[in-house]
Amino acid sequence: MLPLIIFLLISPAICASNSVSPVGEALPRGAVLLIVDGLGSSYIYPEHTPYSIDGRVLDHAVLFNISDCARVLDIRASIPSTVPAHSTIFTGCSTADEIMVGMDNATIFDAARRSGYICIAIMQRGDFMSMLLKQDGVLYFENNSLSGDPTMGARAGLPEDVREIMEEWMHAYRFYSSSYPRYNRWGLDAATDIVRRLDRPFLLTVNIGGIDSAGHYRGFDEYIRAVRALDVGLGELVRACRERGVLLIVTADHGMSFTGSRGGHAGENYSNHLESLRIPLMAIGPGVDDVILGGKWSQADIAPTLLALLGIEDCLAISDGRSLPIRRTYSLRVELPRPGGVEVRRNGSVVAGDSGSTSYIFRGLERGVYDLYLAGGLRSIVICNDTTLDLRQTGSGVIPRWLLGALLILVINACGVFVIVRLLR
Repeated sequence: MLPLIIFLLISPAICASNSVSPVGEALPRGAVLLIVDGLGSSYIYPEHTPYSIDGRVLDHAVLFNISDCARVLDIRASIPSTVPAHSTIFTGCSTADEIMVGMDNATIFDAARRSGYICIAIMQRGDFMSMLLKQDGVLYFENNSLSGDPTMGARAGLPEDVREIMEEWMHAYRFYSSSYPRYNRWGLDAATDIVRRLDRPFLLTVNIGGIDSAGHYRGFDEYIRAVRALDVGLGELVRACRERGVLLIVTADHGMSFTGSRGGHAGENYSNHLESLRIPLMAIGPGVDDVILGGKWSQADIAPTLLALLGIEDCLAISDGRSLPIRRTYSLRVELPRPGGVEVRRNGSVVAGDSGSTSYIFRGLERGVYDLYLAGGLRSIVICNDTTLDLRQTGSGVIPRWLLGALLILVINACGVFVIVRLLR
């Protein structure tokens, strides 16, 4: 994979004015948001070197089965603690808490449901009442323990086929609960089965908790062993999502830091270390570009990114995040002060255009530099994310030819008057 280069010129996209979605590019059939509790990107990204709190270099884990995906190198949790981090992931707000999750139009679940998706979840950790109430169906663990059994909750309108699948996996847990890797594998296998069997739009949120528990209670060796054990189950989920045209986003609520044989993330000795703060974000699916994104990003950016990849144009009520530039195509909104035409060109070729209005949305534009022809003038713009060019207050941003001619005539006349006055003196 090549690093993301913002000014990279790619072949022109075919796009249309005011289209609903990018031409020739289908939206995902559904989405899986996989939150791996306690998984720090320091331990799985080859670009990072993990250190213990006392400065020792620690081992990496290689996840072979998640490749050819978008990866964000440096995305950080605002607060490396489970409930605040989950609240941020669900709302796109860096200061969110569980009360704010319960607000109207605050979460990805509210936005997805309004767009016709059912919302279901498998939560080994990180659930709380306001989050659970946003789901149409959920499997969760009341005691966050390997020894407990999952509980099922569902709204009255949960489709019967979804209910049957979730009940099957609720009863299947007893065959998985022997170790931290098996605990995780149950969540991954359940997600894979749901992806393969559901034929309706869905947003599936999965939290697997074995890695966090291994770090806290068994130390680094058991932690890294549990991370490595993700690979097979994760590979099955990746294949199912690719086959079914489903978006998969893999991230974490926080990472984990180690001192001696003990691991932690929220305590005073742990919370400020990069190993606790830096989390992975990997995305695979329709509309996702194969890029490695540099720069520093926030956990609050996950929610708007997920909605953008699903083609859901919904502003979350409390979000302060921004959509990450990991998509293949973007939209350009142009607002004019008066009705006029807009023509979008790339490398001299027209890729889009329309006239007769003051507001335009051009979708399906690939990353790169474009020339906009507006009211007889020219303006260049770089597209590397959804972009708005609002010219209602500043005018067109170019000087029309008629205005240039008028100004030139005024200057010539003024100079003539000045010369005549001097001669008369």
